[in-house]
Amino acid sequence: AAGSCFAPPSRKSTGKLLLERAVVAAPALEPPGQSPGSSLGTSSSSRGGAAGFSVEVAQDDEQNEGVFEIRDFTTASWFERITHKITLACKRWAGVLTSAKGESDELLHREEFDLADVTYEVLFQFVPQEQALGTPLAATAVGAVAGQADRLGLHTFPMRAHRLQRWFGVHHFVVVSVKEQTIDMDCARTILSAAVLATHGVAPSFEPPLSCFVPVDRQGRRRRYLGELVVGAARAAYSVDSRSAVDPSLEHLEGLQAFFCRKFSEDPEQIGRSLMIGARFTYFADRFDAWEPAKSSTGGTGDPRNRGAASGGDASVAALSPSDFGAGAPADDGTNGVEDKATADHHGESEEDEGEDDPVDSVHLHCLWPSFPRDSFVDNAEYSELDPRAAPYWKLRLVRRDKAPLPLSEKLRALLEFRKEARTVRSAGASLHSRAPKTALASLSFAIQESLEAILLPSEKELQELVQRCMACPIAPTPPSSGNASTDSPGTVSAREQGWARRLARLRGGRRGTRLAKIAELGAGMRCFKGAVLLWCQVIAEMRRQWDNLEPPSPGFPSPASQRIGARGVRTEHLDFANCIAHQKFEMLQRSVEDRASGGLLARHATTVDSPAAQLHLQAADDPLVEPMLLQPALMTEDMVLQLDMAAASIPDPAERAELFCREMRSDIAAFKAANPRATAGDFISWRQQALGLGLERFPRPWLDALWEAVTPQAAETQATALFEPEREAEMALHYLENIEGTQLLLQVFRVLLCVSLEELGEAVGESDPAQLRVLRDRAVAAFSGGFRGSSSASDGARGAASHVGGAAADDGGGEVDALGVLVDEVDDFPDEESLQAALSAVESLEATSRLTSSLRAKLTGEAAVLVEELLGHGEVAVTSNAQRQVTEDLFARSRVLAQTQGREAPDGRGFFDALPLAKEFVLLYQPPSDGPGGATAGRSGEMAVNAGAGAGAVVTPAGERWIVGTAATKRMYVEVKEHHMR
Repeated sequence: AAGSCFAPPSRKSTGKLLLERAVVAAPALEPPGQSPGSSLGTSSSSRGGAAGFSVEVAQDDEQNEGVFEIRDFTTASWFERITHKITLACKRWAGVLTSAKGESDELLHREEFDLADVTYEVLFQFVPQEQALGTPLAATAVGAVAGQADRLGLHTFPMRAHRLQRWFGVHHFVVVSVKEQTIDMDCARTILSAAVLATHGVAPSFEPPLSCFVPVDRQGRRRRYLGELVVGAARAAYSVDSRSAVDPSLEHLEGLQAFFCRKFSEDPEQIGRSLMIGARFTYFADRFDAWEPAKSSTGGTGDPRNRGAASGGDASVAALSPSDFGAGAPADDGTNGVEDKATADHHGESEEDEGEDDPVDSVHLHCLWPSFPRDSFVDNAEYSELDPRAAPYWKLRLVRRDKAPLPLSEKLRALLEFRKEARTVRSAGASLHSRAPKTALASLSFAIQESLEAILLPSEKELQELVQRCMACPIAPTPPSSGNASTDSPGTVSAREQGWARRLARLRGGRRGTRLAKIAELGAGMRCFKGAVLLWCQVIAEMRRQWDNLEPPSPGFPSPASQRIGARGVRTEHLDFANCIAHQKFEMLQRSVEDRASGGLLARHATTVDSPAAQLHLQAADDPLVEPMLLQPALMTEDMVLQLDMAAASIPDPAERAELFCREMRSDIAAFKAANPRATAGDFISWRQQALGLGLERFPRPWLDALWEAVTPQAAETQATALFEPEREAEMALHYLENIEGTQLLLQVFRVLLCVSLEELGEAVGESDPAQLRVLRDRAVAAFSGGFRGSSSASDGARGAASHVGGAAADDGGGEVDALGVLVDEVDDFPDEESLQAALSAVESLEATSRLTSSLRAKLTGEAAVLVEELLGHGEVAVTSNAQRQVTEDLFARSRVLAQTQGREAPDGRGFFDALPLAKEFVLLYQPPSDGPGGATAGRSGEMAVNAGAGAGAVVTPAGERWIVGTAATKRMYVEVKEHHMR
């Protein structure tokens, strides 16, 4: 017997806060064949007319007394202290409810406090009625019984709900628990008394009333709760007891109905069809055919010395744990499924099980009969009309795998682990040459370091294999026109890919399938940063060897694309600024090799359109203009453009600034004069503007006229000075690559791998894909674009300054500001840690959802494919059509066959629906037709949940009155039947 949990000094001193619990032991009504002593938790009241429920009515004079307050805590007992702590938490929860009044969202509030070296956890949860019902299915079920629409889950199975909602039908409750400890029943009763007393210390009282619960065996899988709700003079008790064996008489409705009547002392004949019943059968599938995500250029096993799972697993779990589908409750306190991923009893296997790469851990099928009167179906030990195939509602619920691998995100996190090592590397090439130790201690340290590196670094053979894999990849990306095929129309694919590439350009990384992308992928698989530097230096050494020997690129390797900006007024071409500097240096080296191999100094073609010069005539002689052959223009990387623009911004005089571009202008004027001897400066300007599309705003007209007069005619092929010098540019590119700092190398490699990962994940997302996937894609790009905003400013500023410096706006200083801003904004390090981790979490969420979408589409084919989007967004979906039911049944049948093939289940020759389900759940609900006072019980036999209440005519608040009228007279029993236990 619980007895009195606390004895106050006197009834008068406690006033309205007094709560007596006069409870005595009484055996519960047991099913046939059950010994009276087998029930683990039963109680009954000393008055009230029914076992397990007590009603205390206070005297009127006691209700009018003042509230007792404890102000001096020096002599307060432990019970008084914990009551005070919970009261403060309840008051804060009341403030949360007040501030959220009128909102329809679920509310969740968690607090912790320490008392006597023990940490207590208080969890409040409130689910509004319309959200708790969740779907029209649930709303219809509740509305099926007159006057019960305001009592959540009394005879339904709310899907995305805390287990306390499912068991007891409550939707406003507080759970007080001892953190990371298990408490016995006596301690639970004491804490529960403190919680109930604390709720009465809040004014005004909660509406709807607040039910209090304490977990008894929190660490166990079959959790038990002790609960209580007191409103005015009415009290309802909630409890859960345990039974490890299943009573055969309680496996079907016939036995459960008889047990219900005995438990609540009701006459079966009097109840009749007023007893409403809800049923749910749950089936479970966790074995699926082999699933493989779409292959990518960064896929595969990578480095043979792969580092394995990176630290990114925790973040992905946080972003995509099963609690995402719940009502906000923590995973260890409530899930949407039948019981903790359904199944630790059903699984019984380690994490090394096959299929662990699949992001889908399991799929549950709920076959529901929401509400029907008693005797609507025959269900006994011999025969059952509850056929799951004919159930009026089917629902699929998805359970994601907690630690599903995320290969792309894991590689990004692996690179970030090298940041500390990278700061010690001043030059990539020099870091590989160790200095000889000068002392004995230094020699010992050097020997230890060499031993560690021998373990961490790849062997010479492995390193050569990695270098060959890198050299087998082209430097420049494949043009979009010859890219990967797609099921979409070519025009649509091209537009989508181009739009996505423009968004990724702000990250200034690299493209998929390139040599630098392969280096980034393999570098992420190294055990230390020195291994990544070693791979980098070996690849650069091989590229230098190819340059020295003038080896042309392999057949099929595309030539790096370049473009010129007409607003700059010169023919100088620029490599793609959307790529990082290292990638541009790679491309510069390949263009130098191609130029040396071809031996050509002339431009491939002087115009960019079909001969607009053919329409031009000389102004003086009216002769047709002859298009001259020109020298191949200079080629620049982004850092070269920035240096040139910085120099131009520092020169105030426009004529002196134009001298920076004098060499190209002299060459073009000489070639134009040689091809058109009777031409004038005006003819040259017209040709340059109309045929070449170049603006001449940066060149003052007097300066052009003077240069025209000073230059003598000379054909391009006879000019001695070249505009593009491949030997000089190649050596500068190699010098940069060989001596790059460690942080800059890691930063650029990380950007490349980031762009490659986002390119792979983003290009697969179309307008017809789930909205959640599109949102996550945009969020991932925005997160990194914000973190690397300095780099995007540099990239955008380079284009802006390139087209602006020296123009008309340069006269008022605008060009100088742009160029300086570009250099100032250049980023030399990673973003701050908080922004970086948030951005990585966004990428992990995108990758996890993308893989999950691919896995679900492989399982739900045909007509069932439309279910994927809602499964992603809500974790559950209604199966509405016969075609969808057929695909779903095939999926679960195939899972059972695979389980039998793998030895998980013994072959029995039965079909999927003919076998026992994972769980059978029933809710039996009876509300007496009369509104007068009544009694009810709260008890357990086996693992059955029963709650009940009764009203006693006391004067209470409006909230309490509604509770007494609507719920206190209701008898309710929830039953969950599994293969090895019942609740």
